[in-house]
Amino acid sequence: MNVPCLLRAVPLLLLLLLPDTAFAGSGPSLQELVNAAPPGGTIRLERQTYRGNVTISKPLTLVGRTGTIIEGDGSGDVVTITASGVHLENMEIRHSSMNMSSGEEYAAVKLSGATGAVITHLRINDAYHGIFLKNSHDNEISDNRILGHGQDVVYGQGNGIQLVHANRNKLQRNSITATRDGIYFYYADGNQTDHNTISHTRYGLHYMYSNGNGFTGNRFSKNLGGAAIMVSSRIELADNEFSFQQGSNAFGILLQESQQVHIAGNRFYQNLRGLYIDNSHDNRIEGNLFLHNKVGAEIWPSADKLSFTQNRFLRNTAPVLAMGDQGTNQWSVNGRGNVWDDQPLLDLNQDGIGDDPVQYKSSLYKLIQENELVYMFLSSPSISIYERINLLLNRQNMMVQDSYPLIGDHARFPYGGLAWLLLPAAGMGLWYGRRRIR
Repeated sequence: MNVPCLLRAVPLLLLLLLPDTAFAGSGPSLQELVNAAPPGGTIRLERQTYRGNVTISKPLTLVGRTGTIIEGDGSGDVVTITASGVHLENMEIRHSSMNMSSGEEYAAVKLSGATGAVITHLRINDAYHGIFLKNSHDNEISDNRILGHGQDVVYGQGNGIQLVHANRNKLQRNSITATRDGIYFYYADGNQTDHNTISHTRYGLHYMYSNGNGFTGNRFSKNLGGAAIMVSSRIELADNEFSFQQGSNAFGILLQESQQVHIAGNRFYQNLRGLYIDNSHDNRIEGNLFLHNKVGAEIWPSADKLSFTQNRFLRNTAPVLAMGDQGTNQWSVNGRGNVWDDQPLLDLNQDGIGDDPVQYKSSLYKLIQENELVYMFLSSPSISIYERINLLLNRQNMMVQDSYPLIGDHARFPYGGLAWLLLPAAGMGLWYGRRRIR
């Protein structure tokens, strides 16, 4: 072997001599480093840009640092993982193919048939999908920042995180902005999605044919829709925040053709509609806060066997719009109803439950059924006038009948308040008694 050839072979020879760790410099390509590293080894990447797509087909750890970039050639996936036990950490990954005419959906990071992977602290941009899990189970996707191209090109890009036939994965503390959908589930069961922040997307969550999943402590803001739960069952949504979902069809949570969904302890703030339920059954909505929404909950006739308990409906333009017969839906469970801010209530025995039922009537549903643009004018004074006229003409329909309304702080009528009503009567009695004595 001549001297130049020997010198070119030195970097790869050094990699083979190091059993656990390989240090990437400006010499070999990233794919060459991956190929040369032993199974289970670690590659510590330099503060530089590694160009070209790479496939990892064995257990391996790649750790970057501030300034480490893997830049694809724009022809496919940037990083493809086909092995179990891969760990990818602390780097920027960008420039996948954006081709939508291909049968393959490209991503910055694609897990295909992978299990036990840890994908953490990545910065992803300029990619069709950010992270794509396909036929991949029991992986952890955490603390990543994924940036899309914005809502102006929503249909020309993919999703922040996409799961297809991917089960029992953990998605935690990721930040996703300006992608098509934040996280998309398709035939993906038993996944746990916690403490993620998703904004400026079409749907924060888009959910199809996926069962037994949990969503806790996530934040969805300024999307067209917060979470679209479709054709799925046994879903738990707890302690999430849905705020500022605005637009002609916006919502915090959409339930469509879904059942056994438990929506508990969530906060719905400043949405066009907090909750939108259509053709869904056997769902329980409890302990949520609906505050300053145009419509707190919108329920269509195809939705039945719903139960609402211990929710707070405060300062919404319309707390509930029921678009038809609600005969099988319940507004209290085990003697516990909901808090309604426009209903002052007596609670003489101080048990926290109103002494009289709450009945909420409205005629707005008629306008909305005729023209959905009415949503955009719900805060207009003309809507209040319309409601008052229909109230006087007895043209309003029952939206809610809560037999056990809860007493909120705004509606509590304590004994002190009762005393103010009794004080004039007591004064009259005292005056009359004095006259009799004289």
